[in-house]
Amino acid sequence: MSFRTIQEKLTSPAVLIGLSLGGLFVICLYPFLVLGYKITFPAPTGEFSLKYISSIFESKSVLTAFKNTAIVSLLTGIISVAIALPLSWLFTRTDLKGSSRWRSLFCLPYAIPPYLGAIAWIYLANPSNGLINEFLGTSFFNIYTMTGLIWVMSTFFFTFVLLSVLASLDRMDPSLEEAARLSGASPVHVFFDITLPIVRPSIFSGFLLVVLAAAASFGVPALIGNPANIYLLTTRIYTFQKAGSIAGLYKGGALSIVLLVLAIVILVINKKLLSKGHYETVAGKTARPSVLPLKAMMYPVIGFLLFLWGVLFVLPISGILITALSKVQGVFTLDNFGFQNFHRIFFDIEETPRAFMNSLKLAFGAATICTFLGLLLAYIQSKTRIKGRGAIDLLASLPYSTPGTVLALALILSFSSNFLGLPISLYNTLTLIGIAYMAKYLNFAVRTAGDGLGQIDDVLAEAARVSGASWWTTLKTIWFPLMKPALFASWFLVFMPAFSELTMTILLSGPGLETLGTLIFQMQEYSDVSGGGAAVLSIIVIVFVAGINTLIKVLSKGKYGL
Repeated sequence: MSFRTIQEKLTSPAVLIGLSLGGLFVICLYPFLVLGYKITFPAPTGEFSLKYISSIFESKSVLTAFKNTAIVSLLTGIISVAIALPLSWLFTRTDLKGSSRWRSLFCLPYAIPPYLGAIAWIYLANPSNGLINEFLGTSFFNIYTMTGLIWVMSTFFFTFVLLSVLASLDRMDPSLEEAARLSGASPVHVFFDITLPIVRPSIFSGFLLVVLAAAASFGVPALIGNPANIYLLTTRIYTFQKAGSIAGLYKGGALSIVLLVLAIVILVINKKLLSKGHYETVAGKTARPSVLPLKAMMYPVIGFLLFLWGVLFVLPISGILITALSKVQGVFTLDNFGFQNFHRIFFDIEETPRAFMNSLKLAFGAATICTFLGLLLAYIQSKTRIKGRGAIDLLASLPYSTPGTVLALALILSFSSNFLGLPISLYNTLTLIGIAYMAKYLNFAVRTAGDGLGQIDDVLAEAARVSGASWWTTLKTIWFPLMKPALFASWFLVFMPAFSELTMTILLSGPGLETLGTLIFQMQEYSDVSGGGAAVLSIIVIVFVAGINTLIKVLSKGKYGL
């Protein structure tokens, strides 16, 4: 058999479709099936039992974690709505100068890992040597409280509501608002009687996404909550898993199932809300809505936005930068600033180059595989008539919608001893971390590739087939070239969060498997005695993420990116 024949067989539609669907099953569904089975049929007996699930409800510490999670998640959601809703209205319904730039500025926190925000606010509001307290000569500000935990989460997760409501306001038919204004209604009445009811599903959708994100967050609760003895469900799962016993692993898995069920319930409610309100917001192509003139309020509003953006973004970034440049923390003199911490981190600490290489390898591999797999899955979903293709989007979105700690536990139980009956162990390997990244972010690739495919007319592929081109040739000569912007965007959208991921990696990594996320976490928690090391790496990650985001916008001509 010639090489060309083998290549044609391997690249035939049936083989590629089978491999892509098999990959989707292995990374997106199989781990959750194993998680449910091993918790309800635990070793060594293998008999049905709910003892681990029932035991977590008998634990006082777990019940406290449930209560703390509920309080933090709900209050974070409420504060996020309070921040995002007025901003959305200002950006879309007023003549605010530079509204598109303001959108981008306030959406920037979406691209930065929240645990970096936690580190920033620890530098700013640590009661012992926080920069704000040192500057003001007080110890009033204390980030290690429930209020501090909620505040830090809100400063990042409000972007979920902002993006949701902005999209709804951009899509909605403005004719009802115009009619109300022509009837003499004031801007306040138009907002509360017309605009707010129409975008209410998007507001609740964003609120629920914030609640889910806060409940699934690990980095912020671990860095801020743990020192204050405020434990959430994710930090309890981490504690159980790191206990090093089978019982601890099963308890963590049982708690993961509860968190998974909670996530599924929230997602179902969210989907119903969006489907219920969809017809109210979309009414075809309409004229741009008339905007409310701010007049004398223009510059006070701009001043307020500058202040708010300064508090939400500039102040934390400045805190990280000052800490990274400080030889001695908490001293505000010119001779105390320098690049000693940068030199120490990059040249004196042996874990740093290894963490960089691991992060680059994992992010590059996950982005490349997800982009190719996402293209094939999107093609199956939109360009074939295979039965059940509608489930592809649901399966791809399941790991992304699942808390990272839950997915990590599921992968540990699935690949720690065998895989589909084969004696294969991937525990404490980069391969397992890479699988976690692929499972978590495959949804990005599928949806981005789906958007790209939806813009290409099928007649081009039909013309290629009529001319005698094979399926693989059509894919190479028609789909790939036309989809370059979408594929580049897909690759970077996976690479960017994978490069600095923490929640899953902290559970899956071991000695020698450090990544940037875990190294920053370790330095902040206990290994960087002189201080500044976590800040240096945080600055690198932030600059890197900002650069990637800019590149995405350029390559996609503004369609993707913030």
